[in-house]
Amino acid sequence: MEENKDELLRCSICGDILEPNDFGNNAEPVNNGICCDVCNFAYVIPARIKLSNKK
Repeated sequence: MEENKDELLRCSICGDILEPNDFGNNAEPVNNGICCDVCNFAYVIPARIKLSNKK
């Protein structure tokens, strides 16, 4: 059960372990799962902006 909990606390983009009180961010459309704040700002938000500009 501990392994599954550890997986939930890792960024699905860079693999860094999230802070204990951090719930993470939705990593879509870059990846499934959650991501850290750094990857959210660097990859996820720009990808969402690109997608919204195409519509």
